[in-house]
Amino acid sequence: MEKYGAVTVKVVYYHSEQKLHVEILNAVNLIPLDSNGSSDPFIQLTMEPRHTFPAVEARTTQCKKNDLHPLFDEVFEFLVSPEQCEQEGACLLLTVFDYDTLRSNDLEGEAFIALHNLPGLKEEDEIDLYRITQTRLPLIHPKPRALHVPTNSKCGPAKGLSLRPLV
Repeated sequence: MEKYGAVTVKVVYYHSEQKLHVEILNAVNLIPLDSNGSSDPFIQLTMEPRHTFPAVEARTTQCKKNDLHPLFDEVFEFLVSPEQCEQEGACLLLTVFDYDTLRSNDLEGEAFIALHNLPGLKEEDEIDLYRITQTRLPLIHPKPRALHVPTNSKCGPAKGLSLRPLV
């Protein structure tokens, strides 16, 4: 189910160049977040977790005005090592925003691509990008922050602490 829409991408790792190659093809079925019943979407690409990719800058696509099914057809390359991509939790975060002129941009949704098993990552051979299949990623919304409960053991909250929401 794609409650918040979806993004279609092609992702491959060029081992000989140590580059992550990302094609943002399109987004579909986005939620209208503007008062005119549309959205002005753009996608931010971020390598996560930040401590694994400290020198890698986030990138963004062009903004597509009044479009709930935008065609982006944009290519991004990130200089990252195979070791970084193979780290536990290493991923590409795709965050779709609705551009707003006067207010902060609204979140349409986000999707993640795990990097540990990308085509080309474990192979020395060059990969033919035209043979890489498109991947359609359903957008999700982050869950609200859970309660933060300090612990002094693996068994539960520290003694004397009550469980109540942080304000």
